[in-house]
Amino acid sequence: MRILYQLTSPMDKTVGPQEVARRQKVLQSYAAAGTEVAVEPTGKGPAAIESAHDAGLVVPELIRLAPAAERRAFSAIVIGCYSDPGLDALREMLTIPVIGPGAASLHLAAQLGTRLSVLTPAGRGFGRVAARLRALALGELLVSVRGIGLSVMDLAQQKPGALVSAVPRPRLLETETASHQCSGTQSVPMIAFALLFVRTQPMNFFTLPTGAPRVTK
Repeated sequence: MRILYQLTSPMDKTVGPQEVARRQKVLQSYAAAGTEVAVEPTGKGPAAIESAHDAGLVVPELIRLAPAAERRAFSAIVIGCYSDPGLDALREMLTIPVIGPGAASLHLAAQLGTRLSVLTPAGRGFGRVAARLRALALGELLVSVRGIGLSVMDLAQQKPGALVSAVPRPRLLETETASHQCSGTQSVPMIAFALLFVRTQPMNFFTLPTGAPRVTK
């Protein structure tokens, strides 16, 4: 089986080909035996998906690239962005599975507990996140949306110590979700997809279950 992890930026140009290669190695380490994972950047588009506007800009490029991936005999495509840009359009176009890791990880989190808080780089857009969860039939579970004070590009560039300096913000989110707990329930913080590739794993900052967007074997 061959899976394409389709980046949503020209990362080979904005961060460097070494980061594309590193991400391929991370994802390959999570793949099942006999599964090959390829990671490919877009040819053009925003340097990082920091907003709904950026997500909209990259959709035409994904629409251009995805059919070629299917012709190249990939078994599935994973959109490399928590916003899942172009997900419905690509599923409409292709016969192979197209996975939106944002939606997938939110549904995973819903299986781990009964309250969700979403941790994102900037922490903006509670209304947009709430609307998205409603569309996934998860709207009633949302407690809060909090940012870590870092951009997606900050995370991509792996600035030393950047994530550690942002730890107090996840701790606030954890306290916040805990305050919404009812008897017999469990809170689950969500991690934005950009955090999957940071070297200091953010899941280590929590005591609550974390519905992190990971590739599972």
